[in-house]
Amino acid sequence: MHHAGAESAVKQTAYIGLGANLGARGETMRAALRALAELSFVQIDCVSSFYETPPWGKIDQPPFLNAAACVSFAGAPHSLIGEMQRIERELGRVRREHWGARTIDLDLLYVDGVTTSDDVLTLPHPYLTERAFVLVPLAEIAPDLIVYGKTIASWLCGADTEGIARAPDLSVPYPLNLIAACDAAGGIGRGGQLLVRCPEDMAYFRRQTMGGIVVMGRRTMESLPEQRPLEGRENIVLSRTLERADGFHVVQEISELWTLLGRLAFDEPRPIFVIGGEECYHLLLPYVWRVHVTRLPGRYEADVFLPPLDGFVQTESCTGKDCVFETYERV
Repeated sequence: MHHAGAESAVKQTAYIGLGANLGARGETMRAALRALAELSFVQIDCVSSFYETPPWGKIDQPPFLNAAACVSFAGAPHSLIGEMQRIERELGRVRREHWGARTIDLDLLYVDGVTTSDDVLTLPHPYLTERAFVLVPLAEIAPDLIVYGKTIASWLCGADTEGIARAPDLSVPYPLNLIAACDAAGGIGRGGQLLVRCPEDMAYFRRQTMGGIVVMGRRTMESLPEQRPLEGRENIVLSRTLERADGFHVVQEISELWTLLGRLAFDEPRPIFVIGGEECYHLLLPYVWRVHVTRLPGRYEADVFLPPLDGFVQTESCTGKDCVFETYERV
């Protein structure tokens, strides 16, 4: 994420290791990444895949998910580690035993050009070159990073990677897009149907979502022609009351949604679009990076509305024949 207030400060590059083996591991790690992205002096540049890894040091505990992230930051490394420890606490980390189980673990692994050692922080991280669960994800995003005279890829060649495998889970902190058509008042529907069928908007919707994954609520599914899935896309229904629907993947909880999305996008990443309705938009907006809005002319007697796009900024606007197409991104 980009923060305008940090533009004038000198940026440094850092690498952060993430791990979790308790609770909803993947979502906790994504929550940690979102919390890092929300810091005014930090920008996340890239994140590795998530990896299933066996426990290290203390082996009588559940397996871990691990990942690595590259970030740019302004300020001192001690400020960054302080914020990382705060995020750990807020996500439920309790430091009861060395190398023990934890809801989340954030390690500052390396900061370009910085070597330090005190009671709070040692850089490079003292175990960076010894832990395969650190080296595997780090080698994915920074194979040529040189630590102690050798590249990360070289260190990995000598590591024991047995039991480490890429996990079918989403590692992007904001993995979703949202697409909607609304009137001047933000209305998106009435009586379980679209406000109006605009051919220009429907063609735009098809172009944006074709080949991707669409996520919808039950009422949106029921509003589709003959309640059939959209062709050329994987269709997912998020509903607490629906058990199955022909041609659709059905999930009842957000945790199930993340697992399914991770599996569907495992071999080839595909764009994921939230397509409605109101409740689904509200529920999933915190996980959205980009919003596509078609502004329909006039006002209709809507009974459901697009949630406010707080925390987003408009990045594009294109005037069509019958409507205006806008794009917003999270800031």
